[in-house]
Amino acid sequence: MSKTKVFIVDDDVTASRLLAVGLERTGTFEVRVENVATRALSSARQFRPDVVFMDVCMPGEDGTDVAFHFQNDAILGATPLIFLTSLVSGQEGNSQIERGGREFLAKPASLARIVACIQRHVPQHTESAGTASTAI
Repeated sequence: MSKTKVFIVDDDVTASRLLAVGLERTGTFEVRVENVATRALSSARQFRPDVVFMDVCMPGEDGTDVAFHFQNDAILGATPLIFLTSLVSGQEGNSQIERGGREFLAKPASLARIVACIQRHVPQHTESAGTASTAI
């Protein structure tokens, strides 16, 4: 079975890299990171992810604007997009908040929580994904 493709859009280079490494270490995911919001759409179109995690507050273009572009894109429009942000509290993020049809996870989120989120949105690819307790 092919690996689930995860695309991360976050201006925090360290946090996005930690998440990418954690996901890749499970052996189940292929991960690509984009740290510049204005390049996210073109990078994602090349990568063709199965799921996208996006920060909300980023310089240049915020995550809600980028999500709008993804939603209206012929290639990416149906791709699940989850906001991973510090704008919601841990309690809010633990209750699977959805706004405008998008799920919000609170930062920091454990790798196990992120993997579970991927499994909810892309179940056919992630049945054997490992979990870890590292917070991202």
